[in-house]
Amino acid sequence: MMMGVLHRFLQLVAWGRKIRLGKRGLFMELCYNMVINIGLLVLIAITLTKIPLVEHTLCDEGGQATVGRFVLGAIFGGFCIVSTCTGGVVQGAIPNTRVLGVLAGGLLCGPIVGITAGVIGAVHRFLFDPHGVTTFACAFSTLLEGFFAAGIYQFLKKKNHTLRWTELLLITAAAEAVHMVNLLIFVKPFALAVDIVKTLTVPMVIINSIGMLLFFSIFKDVYMMQMLEADNERLEILNNDLIEKSKAKPKVGPFGLQAGDHTELVEADNIYYIEAIHKGAKVYCKDKSFYSNEPLVEWEKKLDSGDNTFVRIHRSYIANLTKGESLQPDANNGYALCMKDENHTIIPISRKVIHEIRDYYSM
Repeated sequence: MMMGVLHRFLQLVAWGRKIRLGKRGLFMELCYNMVINIGLLVLIAITLTKIPLVEHTLCDEGGQATVGRFVLGAIFGGFCIVSTCTGGVVQGAIPNTRVLGVLAGGLLCGPIVGITAGVIGAVHRFLFDPHGVTTFACAFSTLLEGFFAAGIYQFLKKKNHTLRWTELLLITAAAEAVHMVNLLIFVKPFALAVDIVKTLTVPMVIINSIGMLLFFSIFKDVYMMQMLEADNERLEILNNDLIEKSKAKPKVGPFGLQAGDHTELVEADNIYYIEAIHKGAKVYCKDKSFYSNEPLVEWEKKLDSGDNTFVRIHRSYIANLTKGESLQPDANNGYALCMKDENHTIIPISRKVIHEIRDYYSM
């Protein structure tokens, strides 16, 4: 679907390219060239993410992590080289999408990748046209973008914050704004610099910001998938370990729960999760459920065994963490817990306890 929309957009831009009415014609020409550039980078990115070695390197945090970061830096630097080589020439400047490789690499994979990509992109831009009027300004801007991405990555990591798409657009626009300022500072004569900036600012800011969303999402999807697979593997191992350890601990319960005309004794280990229902609660096991007049706060006290097996992961749910099957991303850039019951129930995890849950599973 995404490629279909991109194809239609290219057709519209190609049609607009034929309208050569002074500055409007030049604007459409720039947009056309940059969209083609982005389309090529997206195609290369999709191809690369299908290679197992690249997928593994994206999320490698083991002994080869540092080497892998430099490899990724070289890959994202390669995107900068492709962008420079496929860009057009306007008044001595080369409208390009180099910012995509540098920012995406730094924001996704960290300082080593961002700075390495920035250095590669800057050196290549300088050698590509050593005597061009915008060469130094563009090369210097590419280098700055690498450090800019590295700084933002460190800030986001410290704050444990996930980038929203609006923030990604603003970051890209800010990087391009710095690029334009450098053109005004270093390009001589100043009148030529002003003319270049007037011509390039709008298409480079708009097209590169949109392209960043596409480019970033491709690698982020692979990154998230690899991280979730690794988390789920650790979760399975830890679940098995927790089950073994729980066998040696004193049991909590059993609990007498009403089932029709009789009372059924339910062991704590057989409880998967408990949901708040009106003033009481509903207790769910693997294939059956029971209504209880007692609220969740009372069930918290009953199930407190000192090992944090039962945790109130949401204001409406208490979950038995040993019955968790996998962690899944939710719509709010957080996590939800998928249970092992017959319905594979998805339970939201409150942001207030996500760190406790991750610590419990040693994630």
